[in-house]
Amino acid sequence: MLHIWNVPKILTGFNKEKILMALYGYTIGEDRDGNANNGKQLDVYRFLIPSAPTTSPIAPTLVGTVNLPANATTADLEGLGTNPITGRVGAVNEARVTGPTTPIDPTVTVVNNVDQPFASATTSPTRTPSDLRRFGFESGADFAGNTLYNISGNPNPANGPVGSSLYRITTANPGTINLVAAAPTAAQRQGTQPTNPQYADGLAIDNLNPGSRALASDFTTRDGDGAQLYKVDLLTGQLSAPIALRTPSGEALNVNGDSGLSFTNFGSQRLIGWLESGAVYEITGYQDELAASGLGLGSTGGTNGAGFATATLLGTVNLPSAASGAIDYEGFTIVNE
Repeated sequence: MLHIWNVPKILTGFNKEKILMALYGYTIGEDRDGNANNGKQLDVYRFLIPSAPTTSPIAPTLVGTVNLPANATTADLEGLGTNPITGRVGAVNEARVTGPTTPIDPTVTVVNNVDQPFASATTSPTRTPSDLRRFGFESGADFAGNTLYNISGNPNPANGPVGSSLYRITTANPGTINLVAAAPTAAQRQGTQPTNPQYADGLAIDNLNPGSRALASDFTTRDGDGAQLYKVDLLTGQLSAPIALRTPSGEALNVNGDSGLSFTNFGSQRLIGWLESGAVYEITGYQDELAASGLGLGSTGGTNGAGFATATLLGTVNLPSAASGAIDYEGFTIVNE
């Protein structure tokens, strides 16, 4: 199989028959058994992205298991992105486990090739500068070319300041990680303060139109607001005023959970949102709002948000222990296979 991005992957046989492939979503669960003595087992699942809403459960397939050692403190691989050059999926861990007294883990774990064919390979990028610590508890990620971006944030006022910061990770082995900010303070660099007052934990970068846009998502109410998107400036790390998410009937999208976000980056581009319970949403109408008045990068916007987009529920992936909340599936990306 040839992994080709922005054109259909093809399978060529003796008769030169060309077979168009389909869009698949990927997610990674938390440690499967919670046993601190036997390391961390993080299962990777793959599922078909529906072309239209369905009431039937979406069946996932287990692709493989990422095994991390028992001393991997922040082992949840919440940030997933698809490299548009290689077509392969990489994942980055969260910065800190939940709790205001939990120390910030300096280790950055990136696991590549967690898609199909599964061939997980782990690296730990070098922090630049050496005292860099990532802010927050929740994490999202995506690629712009060969560069992996990670948004990391805190939604809970009880755990510290609400907000988020953007990080850039080079994919050379082991690579480097640095904070994306024009003039970061020592507190922002050391992860005790965010560079943005807005919280987000999902990240999608448009690789069909390089440099044109990136979006972040927030589907939780823990930060005091509703479900929304933000424009992301990959050069400054700033987030825009919010783009509020509504249902097709025009009501506010009433959900509360950690999110993922991904562009299809193929053909007729689609923007897909993800909820940790396995709910899949298609987001439309954001195109007009990207140029709307009041959406200047870094602005806070009005109290009701500066723009709106529509989130349509496509279906729910039937992931093990997701409905009960025993295992969260927070990372999300899409591959054309």
